[in-house]
Amino acid sequence: MSPDTLSRGDPSATPRPAPEPAGRDTLRTMTFLEHLDELRSTLFRMLIMAGVATTGAWFVSPRILDLLVPPSVGTVHTFSLSEGFMIRFKVSAITGLVVAVPFLLAQLWSFVAPGLFRHERRVVLPVVISSTGLFYFGVAFAYVAVVPKTVGWLLSYTGQRITPLINVTQYFGFVAKFCLAFGVMFQLPLVMVLLSALGIVSPHTLWKQWRYGVVLIFVVAAWLTPPDAVSQCMMAGPIVVLYLLSIGLAFLLAPKRRSRG
Repeated sequence: MSPDTLSRGDPSATPRPAPEPAGRDTLRTMTFLEHLDELRSTLFRMLIMAGVATTGAWFVSPRILDLLVPPSVGTVHTFSLSEGFMIRFKVSAITGLVVAVPFLLAQLWSFVAPGLFRHERRVVLPVVISSTGLFYFGVAFAYVAVVPKTVGWLLSYTGQRITPLINVTQYFGFVAKFCLAFGVMFQLPLVMVLLSALGIVSPHTLWKQWRYGVVLIFVVAAWLTPPDAVSQCMMAGPIVVLYLLSIGLAFLLAPKRRSRG
């Protein structure tokens, strides 16, 4: 009698173990409560990291506030007794979160990575790193190149007899929203490359519809920026350049995707 017949008919035959999913590490199966406990621990560590970064940012927040106000603005003002404390707290919290982003993503990655296949980990990790880098680059570009020129242009309309009295909370909200908008918009190249690599959108389609893409970029820039042409163009211009570069990168990745398929 053949070994296969024995394994099918003989109850005493040793059953063959089920094959592990291809590419996934051999890990002990965790129960639902164990997953919840691991998630709780991960979130607790992320909260501690964010708290430490915010506390550290508190001690340098006066210097950060000074850097946020360009010479063209002059002096910003508080309109209540508690506003000075609150603006320092907001600056510390946002600065701490921005600084802690790599560490927070590392903790999130340590929670998600064990459940991914090896080929998924090879894709997700570069995407996370690229997304973080593009976000920081967008925020830095807005702060260094766009915000001072936009603020100076807006203040140029006050005239000689009109002295603007700028509130620190409103000014900081303006700068924070502006920088955040640039950080989000600078994710566009990564999104386009991912859509092309997954086969959802072809590079040829992106190139044929580039005019619509440029119009859409200007519409989104007009929605995210103050109602003036300078800030809109200063946001849309770099995004258009990144958009065109992304189409070229999508063309370079397309043959590799086809060869793998």
